[in-house]
Amino acid sequence: MPISLTPRKPSSLRDKESELQMRIKEPFNVVAVGDLIQTMPFANRNDPDIQALVQLMQKSDITFANNENTVVDRLTFRGPIAHMEADKHIADDWKEMGIDMVTKANNHTFDCGDAGLVQNFEQLRRVGIEYVGTDYNIAEARLARFKTTPKGIVGFIGAYAETEDHSQLFGISAKDPIVVKPDHLAQLRAMRDNLLTRRAEIKTPIGMPDADPEGSVLVFGRQFRLQNASADADDQINSIKRRLEHHLNSKGTITYKNNSVRLNVCHSVTTEQMQQLRSIAGVDTNDSSETLDAFGVHFRVGPKIGEYSYEMEPQDFRDILREVRGGKQFSDFLSVTIHWHQNRFSFQHYSFDHYPTDYQIKFARAVIDNGADFFFGHGVHTLKGVEIYKGKPIFYGISNFVFQNPQFRSWRDDAAGRAPASLEGPIVGDGEANEVRWAWLNESENREALLISADYADGKLLRVMVYPADLGKTPRSGSMTGTPTKPTLEVANEILGRFCKYSEPFGTQITIEDGVGVVHIPSE
Repeated sequence: MPISLTPRKPSSLRDKESELQMRIKEPFNVVAVGDLIQTMPFANRNDPDIQALVQLMQKSDITFANNENTVVDRLTFRGPIAHMEADKHIADDWKEMGIDMVTKANNHTFDCGDAGLVQNFEQLRRVGIEYVGTDYNIAEARLARFKTTPKGIVGFIGAYAETEDHSQLFGISAKDPIVVKPDHLAQLRAMRDNLLTRRAEIKTPIGMPDADPEGSVLVFGRQFRLQNASADADDQINSIKRRLEHHLNSKGTITYKNNSVRLNVCHSVTTEQMQQLRSIAGVDTNDSSETLDAFGVHFRVGPKIGEYSYEMEPQDFRDILREVRGGKQFSDFLSVTIHWHQNRFSFQHYSFDHYPTDYQIKFARAVIDNGADFFFGHGVHTLKGVEIYKGKPIFYGISNFVFQNPQFRSWRDDAAGRAPASLEGPIVGDGEANEVRWAWLNESENREALLISADYADGKLLRVMVYPADLGKTPRSGSMTGTPTKPTLEVANEILGRFCKYSEPFGTQITIEDGVGVVHIPSE
């Protein structure tokens, strides 16, 4: 019998696309919640409005969340304490809630350095919660981790969108000032004023900044000044540095890595403004290109000033997508999550954008294209919409699930020697007003969240239920601050009504039934 010498494809390559399909055929329920910023347990409380949410998590086949604050054993931990640290009983509470897997990749990963991070991992391992998104090197941090359920293997990947200059999200930077000529300073002031006029276009704009010291202007996250500027300009820079401590300072040795996709932030300016910036930067004003890198800032020509766009570092993006594809091949169901903070507008108050930026849509859809069955984002403290993309859900922002921030020492004291932050007051801008510095976090929109529940059957998405959570939108005692509860029907419908609006750009159809959102799954 003749022997065929025709090479055969390896069996692993013959059916590659089917490897990216969901392979759990039994009825399967997935629950996801956002940021866990928690210092007090509540899962065992008899309050029916608490249990209405907790029981959804407990009854699911798998529950995902974001482990934002650091959990340590206070009896033995002697590392640096910073920002948001809680005792180990919080890990037990998460387990009792029914949480199975968490991501640790976020902007508070390294608050207590490597020592606190490793203790956090130990506490998660102790109670049987798997963690993803952070590890001792970048290769390990990017990997999917797995949990075997009776119905199949579940994979999970966590990522963090890391802005190269985090302070630009707040419109201010502690970088050294830039000396300019008088006519250039006037042009920069005009740009700043032009940007501020756009505040009226949105519901929650940045606060009006303090008056600039004589001979200086703060714009594009940089301070520009004349050679002989007022000494008050130095005071402004020092004040900025203090106000950025919460986000820019970490404590202790840091060698571990987040699964980060690094971003370049681009500021839009008009064509005329671009030419002025070229002159100020001392580059060729005859250059007609639509981009400019100057002063440590990226500029791009657009119809108006003040709009952000973002470019993902290509290698980071490729590496994450490769791990998504690999993670799906080794699991029957794959969930991907990301912690992101980016707004679309520089004149919009940080964390109040209800619509995704350009790169967020690109990232989420690419993750689904490469095999993810389920995607959810968090990071900002407000809600964004949902898209059903190729039969799979993309939740762009489900906000905090637990937000007990006033109970942490760092939030109460703000910093050594300062008065406790007020729990009341209007949203403030970038002025030096410590007593109301964090008041914006107690705005109504920061005290609502979503618990999302997805049902699958025969390997297909069957339905998605959206359960709103009240974290303090309505009056409550201090002991309940930031604890998620089932809202009243009126509050639930109000939250879901806006959620429907945020989902409109994606053509998503949502009905509201008895205080629960039901997402329509288009037929294929």
